[in-house]
Amino acid sequence: MLNLNEFLSIGQNAITRQVVQQEDCTDNYDNDFKSLLATPRLLHWMIDASIHAIDPYLPDEYASIGLSVDFVHTAPTSLGMTVTVHASIVTITEHDVTLDIKAWDEQGIIGHGVHKRAIVMKKSVLDKAAERARLLMIKQANEQIKDMSR
Repeated sequence: MLNLNEFLSIGQNAITRQVVQQEDCTDNYDNDFKSLLATPRLLHWMIDASIHAIDPYLPDEYASIGLSVDFVHTAPTSLGMTVTVHASIVTITEHDVTLDIKAWDEQGIIGHGVHKRAIVMKKSVLDKAAERARLLMIKQANEQIKDMSR
């Protein structure tokens, strides 16, 4: 069993920076706000920062995957502004890592929260996904056979 404390430590962190582009904005959603950073994009950047704080330090056959997000987007950020996201490890258990997340732009804090990621063997996750896809194909084939026999 992998001892995460051999690879990760409390306080370990990563910082990412992004300039808000048009594709990051609320224009892509049905709402009245245009050219503002969309919450899903901010969450995407938060997840990226979390991965950068964990995955480079794990053995090659391991990776982190998201378990939960509790995040509040507290202020608007306009097109062209720079967003900085800081992800810092606050808890390490036997199988997962919890990170404190903060995001800000040139005007101050725009969001904060907690993100939990599980540490998994890459092959195990990929094998499980392939098995689920295989079972879906079998189910769909059986439904087609039923439909043809009616």
